[in-house]
Amino acid sequence: MTGAQLTVDEAQAFLDANTAVQWIDAFLFDMNGIARGKRIRRPDLIGVAKRGLMMPSSVFIMDPFGNCVEETGRLWETGDPDACCHLLSGTLAPVPVGDGKRAQVVVATDVRDELDPRAVLANQVERFARAGRTPVAAVELEFYVTKRNAAGVFLLETPEGVADDPERPLTFGFEDMDALSPFIDDIFRVCEAQGLPVDGVIQESGPGQFEINLKHRADVLGAALDGLLLKRAVKAAAHAHQLDATFMAKPHHDWAGSGMHVHLCLLDQSGDNLFAGDPISPLFRYALGGLRDSMADFMAVWAQSANAYRRYVPKAYVSMAAHWGFNNRTVALRIPHAERAATRVEHRVAGADANPYLVIASMLAGISHGLASEIDPGPAIEAHAETIEAPPLPTSWVNALGLFEGSEIVRGAFGATFQNAFSRLKNAERSNFERIVTPLDHLWYAQGT
Repeated sequence: MTGAQLTVDEAQAFLDANTAVQWIDAFLFDMNGIARGKRIRRPDLIGVAKRGLMMPSSVFIMDPFGNCVEETGRLWETGDPDACCHLLSGTLAPVPVGDGKRAQVVVATDVRDELDPRAVLANQVERFARAGRTPVAAVELEFYVTKRNAAGVFLLETPEGVADDPERPLTFGFEDMDALSPFIDDIFRVCEAQGLPVDGVIQESGPGQFEINLKHRADVLGAALDGLLLKRAVKAAAHAHQLDATFMAKPHHDWAGSGMHVHLCLLDQSGDNLFAGDPISPLFRYALGGLRDSMADFMAVWAQSANAYRRYVPKAYVSMAAHWGFNNRTVALRIPHAERAATRVEHRVAGADANPYLVIASMLAGISHGLASEIDPGPAIEAHAETIEAPPLPTSWVNALGLFEGSEIVRGAFGATFQNAFSRLKNAERSNFERIVTPLDHLWYAQGT
């Protein structure tokens, strides 16, 4: 994923091959991982491919509702200037569901914006490239499928044919996949049309919960974008079947949470896996040490919302401490059983609602930290990780944001501008969320005071 501009010839070839397409969504992704952009008419695509388009720089610092957050200090103070953007080569693709009239293309800024999550990851990749190392990554995402509400309000109701029973054994079954097979077929149809390297689909433990895995890429910008575009593919297929899909980390307190697992390794200039050893290399041990040592600093990235912190509960395959181990799903940093050439770490902390650009950038920053300081990770965990002491993760939002905001590791990796803006953006979101009086307040406290 080089960032090359979409050519006029590429745009014209797409129009010639997709005569039904009338509208093209052109978008980039903000700090939350939410797509923001413009809808282009078919006759205007060639012109935009030639000239590019303009996007306000504040597009990166929007809250989940699309409001620009002035607490970041990057709105009125800067005059909210436009950023020159171009359409990204290799990303123009149809959305072959519904009426077939829509397509999409990813936008990139012409000059790297300090607030752009994609630029944050690109900077990390270049640091590794200068050392002759290439990161390889793949994203796995869990999500829930629900009924779609006509009023547009999210309701956690399972679709027809899916039992609303968290006690029913579901994991690795086929009943829910059978009930929703037309929807799942369309997910894979969209992914194929868009070149997303999807692997398989797994029925997870929650009612209507699934996991889709993406294949590894020796291009972590592309791997992160795969994760973001997979979310859009799932939602597009759901809407075509009058369903909804959510990647929120914890949709229901009694049901399993949804995570984002990222698999990552490093290759040398010959294409050999630098993590491979007997059973792992000394370099991999330092990488694990850095990931452990920096994990709390980046918790605000792994868990970027109030809801995400509800996912960290005991005995849920969600680690609340910086453990590592071999073939052990109770740890935060798992070394899956694999052939030597496929030796890798599986990072299991992030919620499904996190931004893959920032999740992978944080992992690379942790690895860099470990390699530079030659940090030993300590012994691998062989038992249930929750029974063994390890550096705890901050499982409250305010504490995670405090660590992120003050971290020298974050500042060195992401830059002071991004660190400050992200901290202020999320603190404003946290403050606004916490001031809302909910029905639970009334249920628990109204009668007793």
